[in-house]
Parts: sequence; C-alpha cells; structure tokens
Amino acid sequence: MPTLALLASHPLGVRCLDRLHDHPDIEVTTVVTYAPDAETWWEGSVRGRAHELGYDVLAREDVDRLTDTPVDYLLSVYFPDILGETLLDHPNELPLNLHQAELPRYRGSNVFSHSILNARDDDYWQHGTTLHVMEPSVDSGAVIDRRFAEIRESDTARSLYERVKEQSVELFEAWLPAIADRTVGDHQTPQSEFDGPRYFYAKDSLDDLKSIPPERLADPDTELYDRIRALDFPPHEPAWTTVAGERIYLTRDGYRRYQR
Repeated sequence: MPTLALLASHPLGVRCLDRLHDHPDIEVTTVVTYAPDAETWWEGSVRGRAHELGYDVLAREDVDRLTDTPVDYLLSVYFPDILGETLLDHPNELPLNLHQAELPRYRGSNVFSHSILNARDDDYWQHGTTLHVMEPSVDSGAVIDRRFAEIRESDTARSLYERVKEQSVELFEAWLPAIADRTVGDHQTPQSEFDGPRYFYAKDSLDDLKSIPPERLADPDTELYDRIRALDFPPHEPAWTTVAGERIYLTRDGYRRYQR
C-alpha cells in the first residue's frame, strides 16, 4: 500500500483528505497545514479535520521534517509555500500538486481573477484545474490530467473558484486508483507539448487594478465590467472608487461598504 503525505489548506484540502481517508489502498502518514492560530479567510480547517480522523499534523514551518521518514507520494493542495529540491526528491514515487488553473496556461497566483480578465481578449471562456508533478520551479512540472469549467459572463472570481473546486474534486477522485497502484507517473505530459499563451502572475498582481476613476463608471465599458467581476472575491477587498473623499467599493452586484 503506497504512503502519502498531504500538504494542504482550503476546503478543497479538506475534501481531498476525506477522499484519501476513505480509500482502502492509500495510507496517509502525515498532514501538513497552517498552524492552529493562523488567520485564514476560508471556512473549514484541514488541521481540524485531520485531528478528527486521527492523523499526525505538522505546521507549515516544520514541512522539512517529512524527510525523516520514507513516503511514496507528496500531495500539495493549496499549500502556500514553495518546496525545496530535497523535499521534492524525497518521495519514492512522485511529488504531486493539484493546481487550481490550467497548466501551462496559468502559473502563479490570482489565477481566477486573471482568467476572467483575459477571457474576452483571448476569446477563451474556460478555466482549468490540473494534477501535475511538482518541480523546483513553480507550477512547471509535467501534467497528469486537467479538467475545465466554463467562464460565464456573469462570473465573479469567487463564483468561478467555487465551480472549479468541484472539477478539482472530480479530477482528484479520477486519479486515486492510479495513485494507489503506483501507475500515475506513467501518464506525464511535458508542458512543452501544450499550445496556447502562457501567463505567470505574482501574489501582488492585482494590487494596481483596484482603484477605478469615478468618471469611468458612467461608460458602457466591458473591460471595466470584467475588472470589477475579476476583483470580486469575498472576503478580499474588491475594486473601489473614491467619491467626495470616501472610498466606495464596487462589486458585480453594485456598491457596498467593505469590511475586513
């Protein structure tokens, strides 16, 4: 039976842990996630669920302790830290990542927002999720498989995130048998074999897009509409404008006050 260490956060991490726990032919040895006192914006705790299921839990800063014991797979699901080469070389089989975007099209951060921002100009109205092999360079390893969700003209970044989460669960479930029988590594496609544009976005890539001049709000501007939708991801700060010295926050559904 292969062993697996899960490095995870977010509700998707909880759901993947549940699927692993229910699988009779995969043994989860350790779960690595946020510390108990970490402030997070999402509901649901990987740490709490792991404790309920009886797993050993490490905090993020202790992730290198995974090299103390043999393991067949590392699986990253919304793990926020870049893993070093020593850790990536440690598993007997593969280090895997469930990335919430289509690779190689979207690497890095803020992928749901940028997918909406680029959809109209690229005429590309779908957003993917990818199971891939991890390498030292971020989101650069060979692709195992992908799933896709439609980008709708009414989508916000948050609504797209929620819909892609379901595709990610389906993708993960589909590949559990290959993880269990150690054949998942036989299905690697180098990213160089895929066509299409490639984007990489840093964590601060949305910061300069949030301020919108008030005079633009009267224009029938699809670029502005798309920008407001792309920055609409509660509980994060949305797009905003300034009226009479007061900051007014903008969402797809209208104006509102923003509270952290």
